[in-house]
This record gives sequence, structure tokens and C-alpha cells, in this order.
Amino acid sequence: MNIIIALVAGLVAFAVGALWYTVLFGKVWMKAVGMTEETVQKGSPATPMIVTLVVEMAVAVLVSFILIHLDLDIYLGGLLVASIAILSAIKNYMFEMKPFKLILINESYKLVTIMIMTVSVAIFS
Repeated sequence: MNIIIALVAGLVAFAVGALWYTVLFGKVWMKAVGMTEETVQKGSPATPMIVTLVVEMAVAVLVSFILIHLDLDIYLGGLLVASIAILSAIKNYMFEMKPFKLILINESYKLVTIMIMTVSVAIFS
């Protein structure tokens, strides 16, 4: 496993998240979670951004480790890992009664970023 490639994949996932939750789906996502522009501007983004960056890098390292050690096609393994992450989150949305749009935004982001991590493992391993 190339740790540098995994960390770079985590950085790429972080950058995709920045686009995902601002330019692409920012307004819809804010409405789905009940946030306003005022709410966003009141809080400091530093802590969530740092935590998110660290988490994305950790996820990328774990995804890389799992995919390298699975005896499956690398892309099938990536879909398996993404499916586990997505399915385990959906049950929480149901109990929290979150809107379907929020589920689509958040979980499609997971699918995209885990597949980015999978492609990086496939190319650089």
C-alpha cells in the first residue's frame, strides 16, 4: 500500500467535498439540513474542515488497505466498501427522518469519493 497515494486520494476527496457541498449542492444541502446563510457565517469553519480533512485521509488509507487485501476485483471491492458505508448510514437517516434529498446528496458523495480512492489504488498499486 502506498500511503502517500492514499493520503493524496484523501486530499482529493476533501476537495471534491468542498465542491460538492458548495458549488454543486450547497443550497439544496443547506435547506435539507435546515441551515441558512446566516447560520453558516456565524460558525467557524476551521474545526469541521480540519476534522473532515483528517477523516477523509483516514478513510482513504483504510479503503486502500481493505482493497489491497481483498481477494476481489478492485472495482468490485470499492463498490462493496462504498455499499457498506452507505447502507450503514441510511438507517440513521430513517430514524432521524431526514429528507430524501439529503440522503442522495450525502451518500452519493460517499460513493464518488470512495470510488476515487478505489481508482487511485487500482492505478498506483
